[in-house]
Amino acid sequence: MRDKRRYILVESSCEVAEADRERFSSGLYSGLLQCIGEANYHRVNPRVMDFVGNRRFIIRSMLDGCGLTVAALAMIKKVNGDDVYFYTLKCSGTMKALGSV
Repeated sequence: MRDKRRYILVESSCEVAEADRERFSSGLYSGLLQCIGEANYHRVNPRVMDFVGNRRFIIRSMLDGCGLTVAALAMIKKVNGDDVYFYTLKCSGTMKALGSV
């Protein structure tokens, strides 16, 4: 049986330059790990799939951990030492259904 995933469109309060996207992603992963713990992080399995512009990006998570991902994004206040906050715009089963909102 295949794993069911959810895609979450997130808007950041700070702009992410194209050169800093890998660094931002790794900082976001460590922030998620701190918020939800190792066991839940493995269950959620979050991945930044794509950046849509400078402020928006798409995170893929497992169906069971979608709520944990959204809650953890609300709790993260710093990424790589920079103050940041995240808005969850939309959640969907496919990237195509997210559209550009």
